[in-house]
Amino acid sequence: MDVPLRIAAIVLVLLLSGCFRTVVSYTPLPGAHEAYQVRAGDTLGNIAKRYNLDYRDLARRNHISPPYTIYVGQQLYLRSKAPKSSYLPVPAERVQARAKSTAKVAPAASEGRVAKKPVMKSGAVSLQWPVKGRVTSKFGRRHGRPHDGIDIGGKEGAPVYAAAAGEVVYADNRLSGYGHLIIVRHSHDMFTAYAHNQRNLVKKGQPVKQGDTIARVGHTGRATGPHLHFEVRRGPTPVDPLVYLPKR
Repeated sequence: MDVPLRIAAIVLVLLLSGCFRTVVSYTPLPGAHEAYQVRAGDTLGNIAKRYNLDYRDLARRNHISPPYTIYVGQQLYLRSKAPKSSYLPVPAERVQARAKSTAKVAPAASEGRVAKKPVMKSGAVSLQWPVKGRVTSKFGRRHGRPHDGIDIGGKEGAPVYAAAAGEVVYADNRLSGYGHLIIVRHSHDMFTAYAHNQRNLVKKGQPVKQGDTIARVGHTGRATGPHLHFEVRRGPTPVDPLVYLPKR
């Protein structure tokens, strides 16, 4: 979906209004080493070394602060600065691990190792597919701009399911490009977003269980046909939903 405002903007508004404390690849992307999608076991240091970069420069380009936590499915921009729209400067739950670096660093510097999978620890969030349909547009750059989620085709009026248990923190249609939009906050600092709905069936503040029907597939907002635009965020960071959804 090509709209200038992204879901990060909505989440930022919710943050500033005190609604909640933390917000909510193609590999590599087109171009000569333009971007990289984080894989299990990666650290910022070993990615930087692989592409002959200074990990501190890589961190600055992607708005990453010490201890340099990165997430499986996260998109790192290698040569250019990551769009501000994909970043929110708020605390996020971190899985930290010390890692050796070939560069000389201050004693307090560390590199966060990514989670191997969202199901690697007891209680971690495990997602289910929000709709039945095929992926029509993937996570990454599209038409020269970031596409922070995936698009899944579906029949008009088909059920949209909660990908995991959580609390609805946004359910409205005030952002015209997204049409009827729902954002759900889950445990472990994860958020999912569901856009272009024909209608929303839940309200802000409502708890939902995994598999609950929360909306109907539609093409409200800036959409060319019935489909669901689905996003996953780890804290402020958009990640590839296909990394977190079960294979099918």
